[in-house]
Amino acid sequence: MTSGQDVSSHYQHYFQMLKATSEELKNHAYQIRHDVYYVEEQMITEQQVYNQRESDSWDDCADHCLLLHKPSQTYIGTVRMIPKLKSPCRFLPVEKHYQKPFEFVGTAIKDLDALKTGEISRMAILSSFRRRACDTNFSEVNEQPSDQHNRRFAVNYMPMCLTFAAIHLLLASEKEYGVALMEPRLAKLLKRFGVVLMQIGGTVEFYGQRAPFLINPVDTATRLTPEYQGLFDLVGSELGC
Repeated sequence: MTSGQDVSSHYQHYFQMLKATSEELKNHAYQIRHDVYYVEEQMITEQQVYNQRESDSWDDCADHCLLLHKPSQTYIGTVRMIPKLKSPCRFLPVEKHYQKPFEFVGTAIKDLDALKTGEISRMAILSSFRRRACDTNFSEVNEQPSDQHNRRFAVNYMPMCLTFAAIHLLLASEKEYGVALMEPRLAKLLKRFGVVLMQIGGTVEFYGQRAPFLINPVDTATRLTPEYQGLFDLVGSELGC
């Protein structure tokens, strides 16, 4: 990958991000989650799914995005942003699953203020579009030269696309920060390309090792590396943000 235009052009040719504003589109998001969490990864039980959908009590108040693969016209990824103010129980999933005090040392905040906070969660990507067989680490550089049509990029950038979509939802909702329970290696990838975040707690077992992270959407929008700034802007334009 030689420039931001390379990844942006590749994305624009093959993918599109859109808001899941209708029940039909939201059902596509829930089906992706079912296919990833239940069928592929066996992270959840049969009792946690219904009619080939995975959903929870926060979905009705969340903003959802879908990633479309243009050539096949297939939805292949999803993510959601939950404004804490709209949460039906006044707390977020991360507060339920991380049952320890958050460590806000080094930040300008003392708690997850309901007016200012949104959670990024339920990111799911179908296995055929997740890490390639040759990628042993999200941050591994494995670019192949010459063939532009089948160009290989240094990372699988699908998680970046969905993260960018969620950050745009935070910005559109005027949230000062987002919170997410994520794999530390994913956080490492995001930080590598300019996403401004910091860990606010230790790791816990939640479908693998996860830790809580605080994300600054405003600073992220201005500090991305050049090769991903164009992609960030493109995803935002598709979402109308």
